[in-house]
Amino acid sequence: MSSPKGRYAPGEARRAEILAATVDLIYESGISGVTHRNVAKRAGVSPSAPSYFFPSIDDLFVEAFRTIMNNMIASLVALSERIERENMSREEAVDAYIDHAVKAAPKYDKLQFEAYLFADQKPALREEVEKALAATHRPGSTLVTASRRKDLDWAAPILTALTDGFGLYRLASPNHAQFQGLKIGLLALMEALPGDPTSASDR
Repeated sequence: MSSPKGRYAPGEARRAEILAATVDLIYESGISGVTHRNVAKRAGVSPSAPSYFFPSIDDLFVEAFRTIMNNMIASLVALSERIERENMSREEAVDAYIDHAVKAAPKYDKLQFEAYLFADQKPALREEVEKALAATHRPGSTLVTASRRKDLDWAAPILTALTDGFGLYRLASPNHAQFQGLKIGLLALMEALPGDPTSASDR
């Protein structure tokens, strides 16, 4: 994550640096590696700074997750708008989605999956995870938009599950994760999935 200096007021910049350091530590050591002391050292701030902005480690982790997911969702919404504006074909839209995924730092994926794993233990985190899932599973999500189909809103969780699974594989075996395989899988699903099965059963 790039340094936030120069883009924020001093207090906001310090807070942003602490959040960036938290993301780095989670990527390297998981949640267990996040302590106020470790975060302060990584961020280059005074030992008391992290607890000043975030009284507990849970507060720090939840805010790091919220910040990353808000940025990620905003970028996906922007991509959806570009797909529509440029009237992309399905393959063009999937290529644009994968280009977005390639540019996303793997550490953000790890923060996301760590949050999913620990959500049941942390009620405040559970609320943020549910918001993130709702955003990617919503009708008209970016993957649904990329499908260029009007009858596939119901399948947003399925398309998201494929990309999340690839994200996990990318973390576990970065040298073997092939984005071409993700593209082929997405295109196959978008072509083969039926229209809304609920609508069919109602007829």
